[in-house]
Amino acid sequence: MESEAVSYVTVAKVEEIPPGQTRMLQVGSCSIVLVNDLGEFHALQGLCGHQNLPLAGAKVWQGVLDCPWHHFQYDIRTGENLYPKRIYPLNALPKLREQISSLRIYPVQIVDGKVQVRVPQSCELG
Repeated sequence: MESEAVSYVTVAKVEEIPPGQTRMLQVGSCSIVLVNDLGEFHALQGLCGHQNLPLAGAKVWQGVLDCPWHHFQYDIRTGENLYPKRIYPLNALPKLREQISSLRIYPVQIVDGKVQVRVPQSCELG
C-alpha cells in the first residue's frame, strides 16, 4: 500500500508562540494544536481523544498536554494518553476504555525561524 502524500506547511513564526504556550491551528480540514515546550515544538491532533472537544487553551508542562475540558493528559512526543490511562485500570472501567485514545502527532521542522508542520493529504489543503 502506498503511503499518503504529505507536505510541510508554514503555520507560525517561532517567536509568535512563547515557551509553555499552545496555539490552535486549522490546516485545511485538520485541527492541530501547536505546542512550544521549552523551545521544542510539537504538533498534535487538535481535538481531545476523550470527547473530540477542541484543545484550545490546553496547558503544557514537562512534556504533557492537559486538555482544558476534562483534564485528559497526553504525551506531546507520542500523543499517548497518560491520564486517566495510567491511573485507572481499564479492565475495571470498560466504558472509560472507549473514551481513551491517543492523539495523532504531526512532524514539525523549523526553517528560517518559521514553524512548519507536515500534514497528510487527507487534510485537504486545497
